[in-house]
Amino acid sequence: MKITIRNVAQEAGVSIATVSKVINHTGKISEKTKKKVFIAMEKLNYKPDAAAASLRGKRTKLIGLLVPDISNPFYSEIARSIEDRSHEIGLNVMMCNTDNDVKKEKTYLSLLTSQRVDGVVVASAFRSTHLLEE
Repeated sequence: MKITIRNVAQEAGVSIATVSKVINHTGKISEKTKKKVFIAMEKLNYKPDAAAASLRGKRTKLIGLLVPDISNPFYSEIARSIEDRSHEIGLNVMMCNTDNDVKKEKTYLSLLTSQRVDGVVVASAFRSTHLLEE
């Protein structure tokens, strides 16, 4: 059975709205209540559903990285730096190796769009600039 925000609210003895505010760091919630919610989340092993949050228009904390050839040391170094910094600030990176292929560029941009990434880093001479404009 999937643990939901409702289960956490029941376990903590608070409303669903309160749990949501604690998770999203919104509203004025006492430290005591926050602690109850976090304890309930831990006890139930609850993890907020990132996909559901993104459907509600929130950030996905995911960025796309398009590189032409990850085996090239230049691009692997760029990818590593971007991934390291992203991790430091709480973002995840979805890396796409385009091989300078227009079809791959289009496919990956479509994938990244469907994943509702918060942004895209293009680390190459992108052949399909009109796709980026879209």
